Amino acid sequence: MSSFTWEIREEDYVKQSRFKREVEKLRRQVEKLVKRRARVELPKDPVEFCIKVLGFKPTSYQERLLRSSSKRIVLRWARQTGKTHILAARMIWYAAHNPGTLSLIVAPGLRQSMILADRIHELLNRMPNHIRKALVEKALRTVIRFRNGSQIVALPNSEHLLRGYTAHQVIVDEAAFFQHDETIFHNILIPMLATTDGTLIVSSTPWGKRTVFYQLNQDPDYEKIVVTWREAAKEGRYKPGFLRELEKMRVLRPEKFRMEFEAEFIEDVDSWLTQDLLAKACSEDLEYIPFEASPEGEFYAGVDLAERVDYNVIAVVQRDGDVLKLVHMKRFPLGTSIASVIGYMKVLYDRWKTIRRVYVDTTKHGDYVVQDMKEAGIEPAQGITFTVPRKMEMAQLMRDRMREGRLLLPFDRELLDELNVERYELSKDGKIRFTHPEGTHDDRFWALALAVYAAEAERTSGMVTRVR
Repeated sequence: MSSFTWEIREEDYVKQSRFKREVEKLRRQVEKLVKRRARVELPKDPVEFCIKVLGFKPTSYQERLLRSSSKRIVLRWARQTGKTHILAARMIWYAAHNPGTLSLIVAPGLRQSMILADRIHELLNRMPNHIRKALVEKALRTVIRFRNGSQIVALPNSEHLLRGYTAHQVIVDEAAFFQHDETIFHNILIPMLATTDGTLIVSSTPWGKRTVFYQLNQDPDYEKIVVTWREAAKEGRYKPGFLRELEKMRVLRPEKFRMEFEAEFIEDVDSWLTQDLLAKACSEDLEYIPFEASPEGEFYAGVDLAERVDYNVIAVVQRDGDVLKLVHMKRFPLGTSIASVIGYMKVLYDRWKTIRRVYVDTTKHGDYVVQDMKEAGIEPAQGITFTVPRKMEMAQLMRDRMREGRLLLPFDRELLDELNVERYELSKDGKIRFTHPEGTHDDRFWALALAVYAAEAERTSGMVTRVR
């Protein structure tokens, strides 16, 4: 009996010893982790932070932004100068050194906000592993939480989503393209910084002069940091091949060059769709519907067909009450056959179910294109010949709907650039003639005009077409 009792006690002793060893091992691991985190000393200087923690050396103009103590800053930087990169770095540095703070990223749409948020994620992933673990608690796509209680949140330009925040730092990107920018800035963004004495950094491509962004560039209370292509070239940001492309742009598209690489506000008095008008047409909650989707709604398509060096383009608008929304824009690679365009339109027509009208440019290719579409099953296809009066009618209708706030666009810089490039002149016979500068394209302009024309033609005729 005593021998049996001793064996049980010995077995318990062995189990207890193992348990104690496991506990001791775990304790040492925790102590090691705590000590390692305690050893993480982050440089207070933001430039040194970039070098030692984020692994890159800022340019001189990036250093100016990093070390600025201003509470109100306006940025006008040429393209490809590293603006997004340094804004992301500044937000990480700020969150790491200011516990319990909230930094917001605000842009015309969530997709644009996510560009800066994604760059923040890239920089965090480049950090040494032990530093990242010591700093970051959780990194989601739109929300990054730091262990010191700080947060970075990416949001679209939405009155509904922005209200209610009290922020310590707000980074506003592409501010010139905000809808309702007066309300967003003066009633929401600036007041949310009032109790924190927070920092507002406003950035954008110069675009239009009837915007809050233009007003802030004239405000003496805002520090202006302007970077042109020259500063970037001196810092080695541009490769020789890119500089040669810039020289071509300077000659062929001087307005675009001055705006995007000289960071200048320019007048566009001879543009059919002005920058101010296009900026107001951008909707913060509008995104393109992908090709593979099967959406519900009332849709109208415009098909602009290529001639020699032009692009084939399909544009689709959706009617929402009295408002038309651009929800799909497909520009095909140069050289794409018309048969491929018809095939794309056919699949889109079958998937989307309720494309009521398809207006097709038949100016150069004739009615056979429409016949081929109908034989493929695209029943509402209709040919439109681009005469001077017809182009005037379509362009006028599209501009009128934008002025009325009844034609909305997603934030798409390439699209906006192309829409803005279309020029007009009044001929001696009183007709408006449309042109675009050499080296540019207006295929998306006319595809959108066709789609709007198709939607308004059905509305005015009162016809009811097949809904499948």
